[in-house]
Amino acid sequence: MKRDMELVRQILLACEDLPHGKKLTALDGVEKEDFITHVIWLKQAGLVEAQAQSGTGSFAQFAMVSGLTWQGCEFADAMRDNTLWAKAKAKFMRPGISFTLDIVKDWLKAEITQGLPTLGG
Repeated sequence: MKRDMELVRQILLACEDLPHGKKLTALDGVEKEDFITHVIWLKQAGLVEAQAQSGTGSFAQFAMVSGLTWQGCEFADAMRDNTLWAKAKAKFMRPGISFTLDIVKDWLKAEITQGLPTLGG
């Protein structure tokens, strides 16, 4: 299975909206296996607090996200804007282009920084 950055974005933004004490266990329109795999990857990347287990046959499969880590909040903040996200997708997320999570995050942060008014007035 390939990493789907749209699904990563969906999960992170959904986690932001979780009421205190609630868990994210699925997303509408997303296959269970895809959700579980991406939650595992997000946990490995240090972006979410989660319990997840994948497996085959009678081996239990589940994913339960309890929230974002500080890094997850930072990345969600950077990818929230739809226009900026569309620019990132056009730049990095197309066939033949290699990218890492950190490259996308750093690029989004740089774009946000460039759009901020200067503090000097």
